[in-house]
Amino acid sequence: MSTSLKQDICGVGSPGELAIDVEHSRVEQYLLPEVRYACVYWVQHLQMGGAQLHDNDQVHQFLKVHLIHWLEALGWMCRVPDAIHAISLLESIPFVR
Repeated sequence: MSTSLKQDICGVGSPGELAIDVEHSRVEQYLLPEVRYACVYWVQHLQMGGAQLHDNDQVHQFLKVHLIHWLEALGWMCRVPDAIHAISLLESIPFVR
């Protein structure tokens, strides 16, 4: 996801454009199936894999750089509620100091 997610990922060019006003084919063109899957399920994979979180680890770096891009991608997919679930799951993953 780090190599795929970016600001205005669907190339709409106008902030505030509603997801329902953008053709679904445009979202599919810019957000490939594997990126869509990863955006929805990456935290579940971490949790099921027994991951532990650390300061400045890959998860921390991803969230620092791409949190808003991830949320934007979920918005284009009409999956923003999945972000709430993912963040709750992320909070349940052990943090090791």
